[in-house]
Amino acid sequence: MNYVAAGSTQTTFLPLVSSGVPAQCRFGVNVIQDPANVEFEKLNAGWYLNYRTNSSPILANFTQFVPVIRLSQTGPNAEDFSYTPSGTALLDAIAENPGADWLIGNEPDRAEFQDDMEPHVYAAAYAELYDIIKTADPTARIFAGTIVQPTPLRLEYLDLVLDSYAAQNSGAAMPVDGWSIHNFILNEVSCDYDPGNCWGAEIPPGIDADFGEILTIDDNDNMTLFTQRIENFRQWMADRGYAGLPLTVSEYGVLMPDFLGFDDDRVNTFMNATFDYMLTATDPVLGDPNDNYRLVQTWSWFSTGAVGDEYNGYLFEGVENQYPWKLSAMGQNYADYAKVLVPQIDLYASDFSSAPASLTAPATITLTAQVANSGTNVFAKDFVVRFYDGDPQAGGTQIGADQPVSLAGCGHNTAVSVVWPGVSAGSYELYVVVDTNNNVVETDEQNNTTSLQIVVNN
Repeated sequence: MNYVAAGSTQTTFLPLVSSGVPAQCRFGVNVIQDPANVEFEKLNAGWYLNYRTNSSPILANFTQFVPVIRLSQTGPNAEDFSYTPSGTALLDAIAENPGADWLIGNEPDRAEFQDDMEPHVYAAAYAELYDIIKTADPTARIFAGTIVQPTPLRLEYLDLVLDSYAAQNSGAAMPVDGWSIHNFILNEVSCDYDPGNCWGAEIPPGIDADFGEILTIDDNDNMTLFTQRIENFRQWMADRGYAGLPLTVSEYGVLMPDFLGFDDDRVNTFMNATFDYMLTATDPVLGDPNDNYRLVQTWSWFSTGAVGDEYNGYLFEGVENQYPWKLSAMGQNYADYAKVLVPQIDLYASDFSSAPASLTAPATITLTAQVANSGTNVFAKDFVVRFYDGDPQAGGTQIGADQPVSLAGCGHNTAVSVVWPGVSAGSYELYVVVDTNNNVVETDEQNNTTSLQIVVNN
């Protein structure tokens, strides 16, 4: 959900102070108003989005900003689209947000509201923006999707996006660094089919259906549906070649107001249950191997401020233009949950490999480790990676030079390589050691070393 016009240039001001509690990179919030002087730091949130791409977002010293590019379909053809920002403004925003996670669109599957794009148009817009952002900043991560909810009807929408991308790009698979979904629990009924019961998410553009999941208002905090949808989406990712990539639930919450039975206690119960689930849910096949196989890497609660009396879940409450706004009961619950979490850092090699596959002496071998951080630190930690011929604890010899690495948590990762020339025939047990100098205090210090056996033939 979003209640700011796509072309808005409103600036979000966040206080540059800290409560002294380390923010958690997994916990985010959706900013829908200009909460000037809101006591934002009390949430201990690690990131935020405001449905825009500010060229100079005012960042708190403990939070990350996630830019969102807004899309608009202007006609029936694939090339009929526009986006905000564009041109020089977009390039400025990319330059001023190096290494950011970019969300392409906001609920493109929501007909008549939000970005409202048919699948073939979204695919074309995504392709253009992916190229622009990656060309300007190869370190940026591009997240696709940002659908209202991962129901079968909306997975069909994404299938059409993938098919359209392939058709428009000589059969190539859509390049994705991660997927973004919202996970509201809403009714899916066409207003043309049943105008008296079409509240919720309606039918995605480009989908010919009268209804999808038909739900009741009381389902808005249904934890069974919430968890099933995340697991189903992870399976969808795997089935389409995106297994193990990061997944962000970039917006969710309880929209139904208090007068429909969703009081503060009920909202907080749901909030806590979702936090419990997303912090701990893992799967060795479907999860992210760079984040200890967690199903969800980051999430963002809707929202920081109340929108009249219409929507629930607001973390702050107050009077327009009378600040500071204070934490609501739901905001206090969010803050209380996040502030007691123990900060974690866990560095390890999620993969260790050698190339080429066939080795003949004298061989030149490239060793590559995928180094990851499944901790909770918002900003990057610096450390060193080393490769060894033989166990470094038993006289192993270092291969190549020290490799400096800097990684934030929540599954951020990078490939580290060294070239090992002139290797004679024989059997070798190789090692990679992450944080060799113990510069970083970790929650788990036992998984920093990984080994690999290779054979070089005569």
